[in-house]
Amino acid sequence: MSKIKIESGAYSLLNPGCVVLISAGDGGGEGVFAVTWNMPIRKDPAMVAIECGQNHYTYQFIRKTGEFGVNIPDAKMVNQVLGCGTVSGKTGVDKFERFGLTRQTAEKIKAPLLAQAFANLECRVTQVVDMGASALLLAQVVSAQVDDRHFVDGQLVFDNGLQLLHHLGGRRFCVSDRVLMGEMG
Repeated sequence: MSKIKIESGAYSLLNPGCVVLISAGDGGGEGVFAVTWNMPIRKDPAMVAIECGQNHYTYQFIRKTGEFGVNIPDAKMVNQVLGCGTVSGKTGVDKFERFGLTRQTAEKIKAPLLAQAFANLECRVTQVVDMGASALLLAQVVSAQVDDRHFVDGQLVFDNGLQLLHHLGGRRFCVSDRVLMGEMG
């Protein structure tokens, strides 16, 4: 195997992680933005981490309420994900309206969820790590919903056309759409 040296490849090498749409609101305003830097950090109780720019329009709602929704899109939402990741809510644009996103009422948090996402996590922030221009948010998942066609016996299944969306940088995305089983030798 031949390898080449690259200057700034961490993003493209460590991602493609599953891209998500983060939603937040305080009853008076709301926003949504795309995040590729996200991961589960604990199974029980379920916890997640996301990286968020502290100057993002939607971050003000997360900071105020301590809550956010993690909305997991599939490949059918690629244009909405790109739009939510490139258009700023600071310009006054309603991203829900502009990108055809349907608000779904959450069970345990104030933030709206996205009806089009195949799964939604309702999260409450437990810790904020200040990283200068951005913040690492650690949050407990207080409720989770998933399309029952794509979750069977406690596991994601891809038999019904699920394609998870992964960001490669810029306008480039890829999908994962099957399960591979490894064998121990």
